[in-house]
Amino acid sequence: MLKFHKTSAFFIFWFVLTQGLFSCQSDKQQILIGTYTRGGSEGIYACSFDSNKEILTLEGLVAKIQNPSFLALSDDRQYVFAVGETSGGTVTAFQWEGSQLTQISQQPTGGAGPCHVDISPDQRFVAVANYSGGNFSVLTKNDNGELAREIATIQHSGRSVDSTRQQGPHAHCVKWIGERVLLVVDLGIDRIIPYRIDESGQVAALNPGMKMQAGCGPRHVVVHPRKNILYATCELSNEVAVMRFDPERYELETFQYISTLPEDFTEFSKNADLHLTPDGRYLYASNRGHESLAAFKVLEDGKLESVGYFPVRGKHPRNFMIMPNGRHLLVANMNSDNIVAFRINPDDGSLAFTGSEIEVPMPVCLKVFK
Repeated sequence: MLKFHKTSAFFIFWFVLTQGLFSCQSDKQQILIGTYTRGGSEGIYACSFDSNKEILTLEGLVAKIQNPSFLALSDDRQYVFAVGETSGGTVTAFQWEGSQLTQISQQPTGGAGPCHVDISPDQRFVAVANYSGGNFSVLTKNDNGELAREIATIQHSGRSVDSTRQQGPHAHCVKWIGERVLLVVDLGIDRIIPYRIDESGQVAALNPGMKMQAGCGPRHVVVHPRKNILYATCELSNEVAVMRFDPERYELETFQYISTLPEDFTEFSKNADLHLTPDGRYLYASNRGHESLAAFKVLEDGKLESVGYFPVRGKHPRNFMIMPNGRHLLVANMNSDNIVAFRINPDDGSLAFTGSEIEVPMPVCLKVFK
């Protein structure tokens, strides 16, 4: 019969106990929340999400600013850039100090209704899409995070077939896809256009861009992490467009449109945001009206296959985010003033409510800060 020395038994007990403790340890990440301030909000808020315990915790207001509807963070996480979605559009630079964001500079965006902001990979330029102005601007960023006045504002022109939403251009998204190449997504003219910014800051279109299906209204884009594939939400037609991407000529070719709504749904709904899991296996798109996230499996050729539709436990899911570990997804429900945490099933991409949610006035953007 095997006999254990007392010290051996104690070591086994200690090992089992500490393993259990370690498995329950906190794994918190801080998240910044952009909002619309017309609904009781005062600006940018912060919350934390513990992915081990699956708990969301609201930490409070971190910066007062009007309508910070979209945020971008520098790679080193020292600086935060927030659009001010107003008729006299602004973009504001903040630095994290203690438990607050401190404003360090603010500049006009060159157009009304800025709704999206992105930072170039070399961290030198900040681009802003002005929805109401139908244009976009590029500003320079100094090493200390300060913004200089815009070096270029490019005005789009034209219209498309929707008599309500497409009587003129509406730049809705700016996405850097190279050190100096910027994709601009224009909902009003059904077009995605690549621009190059040279060392001196001169901005020029690389080609006329891709003319999409008339009336689809492209809104946001994401790039697959390992394939030369782009995906765009088409807000007006409630579809996701799948595009081949030429990384040398920066040309796009659409080869699939797939609906974000069930076939039997006939009520009003418009999709908004989309994100891929870090491994590129699943894509999700938010539906405002159907109040759901549409989930898709990414096939080998980049096409999408529907996984299902998952209620967001709120109203008007504008923006959402997938946590860096790929195991959880957080949804900002603008019209029900809540943020809800879901668990991602790695086997099929389905979503399950974690049981955790928080109340935040009119949340519209989520970004992991640290």
